[in-house]
Amino acid sequence: MLKQSVQLWLCGVRESLNVHRCIVFLVLDNSKTIGRAILQCLLINGVILLGSILAWESVLAPTVHWLLRHVVSPCLGHLTARSAEVLLQLAYQALWLLPVYLVTMFVSCGIYNDIARTAYVIKQQQLKGPQAVPGPRPKGQSPGGSGGLEDVAQEVYRVVLFCVFFAEVSTVGRLPYVGYGLNVLFLSWLYAYYCFDYTWGLQGVRLTERLAYFERRWAFFAGFGLPMALSTVLLSFYPGAAVLAILFPVYILVSCDSDVNDVHERVVGKGGTNNLRHLPIFMLAMWPTQRVVHLITGGTGAPSGAMEPGASVVRPT
Repeated sequence: MLKQSVQLWLCGVRESLNVHRCIVFLVLDNSKTIGRAILQCLLINGVILLGSILAWESVLAPTVHWLLRHVVSPCLGHLTARSAEVLLQLAYQALWLLPVYLVTMFVSCGIYNDIARTAYVIKQQQLKGPQAVPGPRPKGQSPGGSGGLEDVAQEVYRVVLFCVFFAEVSTVGRLPYVGYGLNVLFLSWLYAYYCFDYTWGLQGVRLTERLAYFERRWAFFAGFGLPMALSTVLLSFYPGAAVLAILFPVYILVSCDSDVNDVHERVVGKGGTNNLRHLPIFMLAMWPTQRVVHLITGGTGAPSGAMEPGASVVRPT
């Protein structure tokens, strides 16, 4: 069991590093939607967000430090100059960097969705032919449903669940000794889920089915999300967020071309995935999520219909 888990983890890491797969999508995208979206992502996250970070660290901060040290400090004292420097740094982050971060992340979500939708159609055309592909669900329809109140409830539940899960990730990262390792592991799962969630949503897979599928294949997804997790934990918050936002379109395209079922069959044999231990990754986040959703919607909380989606997730042939 341990040997197979390690092999699946290594396969996940290798899959995420197969960035050459992105070239196929760029070549086959006649509308050039993916290329334009990637350029937009580079512009808003690389130039605006990362540029704002570098502008402060490389130009503004050294200038402010020099002025306060040579102008303010001799007149008002070192403590006053130091306090003013800290306040200016906090003001820059609160009044400029944080709003820029929130706006760029919001805009990036729309860009990622366009990339995933286009890549999904291209992949299905490769597998089934242009005439056999009906296309993804309409943009207005929530993943995994028919567009009614149940879909709205599932979407609310999904958003709250991953907000709670992210808070859980932040909390375990503060634990002594094991916190750093657990933080990397949980972030790997979180980012891997984000990548594959686009495809699962376009396939119409219900949220509960996605979670069950993910928890059954936890070792592979832990490996797949590792490079993304390392790109954030090795940097401070804002630079890490900017780098991840730039690289994320690449991982979305790689995930669209990855056959998780095939990888599992190569390692554990056909049908062997069902023998692997189910790891309840999202269990701790479920209860508070249900309470929050219950307060928001006045309903029962979790969406219905949980099941193992081995046959529900569309598998490339």
